[in-house]
Order: sequence, then structure tokens, then C-alpha cells
Amino acid sequence: MNQSIPTIFIVFMFLASTGCLDALTNSGDSGKFWGEDCEDVSEEICPSGEAPDFSLVDQNGDTVNLTLYEDKIVVVSFVYTYCPDICPALTYQLRKLSEELGDDYGESVEFITITVDPERDTPERLASFAANNNADWRFLTSVSNDSFGDMVSIWADYRVYVDIDEEACSGNGHYMEGYDGCHCNPGFMQDSNDTYFGKDVCITDPNYSNLNVSFEQGSIEYDIILALEEFNEAGGIISEDFALQAIDAYVSQTFPSSWTLPGIDNSTHKSRDYYNNNLTLIEFFHTDCSVCNAQIPDLKEFHANYSDQVDVISIGGYSLGSNVDDISTIEDFASEHNVSWPYVLDEEGTMMTKFGLESRYPSWVLLEGNLSSGLPQVVDTFVGRESYDDLVHRIDNRSSPINVSEQLAEVIDYFGHWKQDHVSDTDMLSIISDLLGYEFENEAVEEVANYGVSHSNKLYLIDKEGNVRVVWRGIEWTYASVYHDIQLLML
Repeated sequence: MNQSIPTIFIVFMFLASTGCLDALTNSGDSGKFWGEDCEDVSEEICPSGEAPDFSLVDQNGDTVNLTLYEDKIVVVSFVYTYCPDICPALTYQLRKLSEELGDDYGESVEFITITVDPERDTPERLASFAANNNADWRFLTSVSNDSFGDMVSIWADYRVYVDIDEEACSGNGHYMEGYDGCHCNPGFMQDSNDTYFGKDVCITDPNYSNLNVSFEQGSIEYDIILALEEFNEAGGIISEDFALQAIDAYVSQTFPSSWTLPGIDNSTHKSRDYYNNNLTLIEFFHTDCSVCNAQIPDLKEFHANYSDQVDVISIGGYSLGSNVDDISTIEDFASEHNVSWPYVLDEEGTMMTKFGLESRYPSWVLLEGNLSSGLPQVVDTFVGRESYDDLVHRIDNRSSPINVSEQLAEVIDYFGHWKQDHVSDTDMLSIISDLLGYEFENEAVEEVANYGVSHSNKLYLIDKEGNVRVVWRGIEWTYASVYHDIQLLML
């Protein structure tokens, strides 16, 4: 089952939230497209006038052509499912765009995605890709005996360059417009000292040594492998998402997930702002907790003497009986005690759970690590009132951080992508198993041809009259940018 592991995910700069993009069309340049206006660029870049039609098959086996989209705006993109990184990221952007469009999506605006790898991208394969990426629009391919030849004219009509080449990047990667040089497959790296027809090649990465790895019993990696084994032997009883949530929760108790929380005085706090002073002490509290109130003088003294060594942060927003703290009660608490360290709100009430803590106050987590040199780690957890001397003792006698293997560091990094829907559940399990040297044995390995697909990346907007109006080239676009241009076409 093992699939290619994406080595780099192109992560775009997203807007902080959806539902607030209509203001984009009210800016001073609202009458100008943010993408390239096809009336202003050459025919070599964008076909002018009526959009070239085609007849292809979608992931459900239904025939699709542009006549199905009369009087609608159509967003046309080009990907292939064996692309390990950029294509899923672009698909994610399109899904965000569909969410932002709201009721207009499906009524006034439709999406279609055309493959550049028809021989491997069968309808079944496209259906799996669409499901894994939560994409509910049509993905198109050809099912003729000469599927590649059948689609060459379509790519040419839309000015999309496609090159399927076993020698691309020395057979271990691919090129894409907007990407600098080769994008090498897992286990390979760019070699700028060698070229293939003037382009760099991919050579074996000497630091990529995941084959035949072994981990000691009791290590985090070993326990993750046991979890993979349990999932493997469950025969479908355990869902992929549940297995990943369990593994992530376990890992997060040692390597905390990143977070962004609102604080008092309309402030915002992010984990990266605190994991830079080597030590971070987190107190989980409730304003009605008598022990938490009595704790303040000792915590004040500790903060006064150790603030240059330890970042202190207090997190509330939890329940005590029927009382649930909110930002107002936390602000009153901080004001009453005249504290000088940050007080923030965990609106979802999940931070304690992520650290494996129960609803007991105060509960404490001590983290060590500097983000500039490595991952922060939990080096102590404890519950109850702490005197000043107790807190000093915790600092002086904390556990030593564990050595982080290269494989575990990559697993943690990919969990960040998974949480942002850049990686499907199936691919995430494959990534973890490959990194840790675990092989699933209850699934047949899908034999596919190994070759690179290089193609120019383009996204088109076709207006309601059926004319090609806007083209976005490369990867320098976000759903917010395309949303802006769609709003102009809808005026």
C-alpha cells in the first residue's frame, strides 16, 4: 500500500478565516482582475474568446463537456493524483474557495479539474483522490485506448504543457511551472552540479535512511508502530481518522501541537511566541477554584524571579461544576490579582486534553525547547498547589528532553499538514508507516508505472457567456484571490 511520501508541501498564505472576503471587491481596484486578464495576454498564454470544448469522463464514469455549464462561471484546473504535494495543496485551495462561495457554488459557479496523467488517473483513481481531499466537483480523464493522445489537443487548447518522461529529474521527480527546479521524490535531493538537458537532476539523499530502521521498546516511535499494527490487524473496525487522532494525541503529550488563543485586553497569543525562551510553564486554572486563587502569591514571586528563564502563561476557559469560564471572567480574575503574565482563553476547552490532563485545577505543564533549534518537549506535568520552592524545584529537577529521531521529526511535521487537510487520512498513515519502516501486509500493492509528469500549472475562469476571461499561472494564488475575480465576473 505504501505510496510516495511528499517531501515538501507548498503551504499558501491563507486568510485567517472564511466568510469575510466580500470586502475584497470593494477595494479601489475592484474593477480589475487579480489574475491575468486573457484579453491582455498573448494567445500563447491564454486562449481568447469562447472556451475550447471537450468530451471527457468524470470520476463517476459520466461524460462531461462545457454544454453542461451554460450560464455558469466555470473554474478549470489541471492536476494529477500521483503528484505528492502541489496538487493536493491546490485542491485544498479550491475546496476553501467552494466553501467561501456558499450558495453560489453549484448554482452560479462550477469547478472542473482535468488530469494531465490520464493513463494512471482512471475514474476510480480520481474518485479516490476526490474523496481523500473532500472535493465534490468533477475530476476529468479519458478512458479511450489512447488516453494520452486523446487529451493532447485539450491540453494544447488550454495552453497546458505536459511532458511524461521517465528521465524527468533523472526519473526521481518532476517539474512544474512556479516551482524552482526539480521537485524530487522522497529519498532524493536536487543536485545543482549535474543537469539533464540543462535542468538539474535528483540524486539519492544520503541523509534519507528510513529503510531498515529500528526503534527501542518504550520509545515513541515503537509505540506508534504498535498503534499502526493494532490498526492493521483491526480489519477496518478502527477507522483511519480514529487511528490518526489517537496517534496524534499520544505524540502531542510529548511534542505539543501549535496553538493560537485569545487573551485578555483583546490580545492574541501563539505557541511560537512562548517556545523561544527555552522553558515555558503553562498553568491550567479556573477562576472559581479556591486553590488557584491561593496559588497566585507564590506564582507571582516565581514569575518575578524567573521571568528571564521561564515564560509563564495561564490558560482558562474550562468548567468547574456548572460554571464555565469565559474571557470576561478571566479578565476580572487577572485584574483582581494584578498579574503580569499572560492570561488566555481556551474557547474549545481542548488544551488540557491534548496534554493528557484531566479537569483538575490547577494543572501544570513544563515545556523545554527553543523553536529555533528544535521541537519543544513536555518535561514535567503536575497537579495541585505549588509553593514558590516547589516551582523552583520543578525547574531545577525537570526531566531531560528525549533525543528526537529524524523520522519522528518528520512525522510531527506531517501531522501539521494533516490537520490543515493537506494530507488525506490514507496518505498520512502511509507516510507514518514509511517513515518508521512499518509495512502493511493486508492490502495488495497497487503496481503503477514509475515516471515523472512535468506540466505547466494553470487555473482558468470561464464566464457565464462561455468565454475564457482570467488565467492564473503557477502556484502564486490563493482561494481569496480567485474569489475576488469570480465576484467581478458575477457583477
